[in-house]
Amino acid sequence: MKELFELLYETAVNAGIEIIEDRINRKGGVCRLDDRLIVVYDAHAALHERNRLILDAISQMNRDYIYLPPRVRMILEGNES
Repeated sequence: MKELFELLYETAVNAGIEIIEDRINRKGGVCRLDDRLIVVYDAHAALHERNRLILDAISQMNRDYIYLPPRVRMILEGNES
């Protein structure tokens, strides 16, 4: 699970998605601010929750213009969980 998180995190950052990890004591989320896509999650959030939020943000990007590693592409296409 940590390997997947690292892959998703790197993919998101390389795609221009801003990721904020902080003590928010709330469920995180994905938001747009002007032309930026931002993921915010609590520093204590479980890896599966972080992965879900990052995948949600990546899925909102135009995938024709960003590089997605094969495993990330497969997950987004629903071929891997």
